[in-house]
Amino acid sequence: MAQCIFCKSTSIPFTTREHVLSESLGGGDWAILPEGLFCDSCQNKFDSEIEQQALSDYSFSFLRAFLSIPTKKGKAPWFKSWEGTIHSSLNPGTFIYEPTQYFEKEFREGKKTQFRLLAHPLKPEMICRFLLKMGIETVAWDNSKDMFESKFDESRYFAITGEKLGKWWYLRGFVAEDLPPEGIEKASGAFYPLCNCHQPRPEMTKCSGRQWALF
Repeated sequence: MAQCIFCKSTSIPFTTREHVLSESLGGGDWAILPEGLFCDSCQNKFDSEIEQQALSDYSFSFLRAFLSIPTKKGKAPWFKSWEGTIHSSLNPGTFIYEPTQYFEKEFREGKKTQFRLLAHPLKPEMICRFLLKMGIETVAWDNSKDMFESKFDESRYFAITGEKLGKWWYLRGFVAEDLPPEGIEKASGAFYPLCNCHQPRPEMTKCSGRQWALF
């Protein structure tokens, strides 16, 4: 019997194919969730309200453009930055930078020789929900019976509704070892790594940086 792993409904239609790893991240036929586990209603909700916002945010937007992962329609991905627009060249490792009018003038006059990208998610809750969705589907992909256990209820509820029954952690890490403070700043996307007490530590020269948020 078909039953949705998110809303647990058995009566809503199950007509669409669901990729455990989104097609926009390179998921193909090998990543399709078994039939009867994801209802049309939940898929429409994730596609329209969650996945699009998460994929257009850091770090998914960077990953898609720099690795040249085509969109579902086979087009080159792109994203906007405060300094301009980054277009994928569909050649992994290379991309096209289209500066804003102001920065284009700065480049032409030789006043600017590099550009910076904001390495920080603007909608971390959407990314958290999207990652939860993929995690839940991965468990169901491996053993669908396990996914209906009550221990997953809180995660499935937050993923589909955004309503929290408890506290949720969103963790993001980078490695910046043996770097001077200015090197750590660059490696972390123009902010210093945070120590365990959640306070900036510019003097740290050997660190596995970690950013965290509590929803």
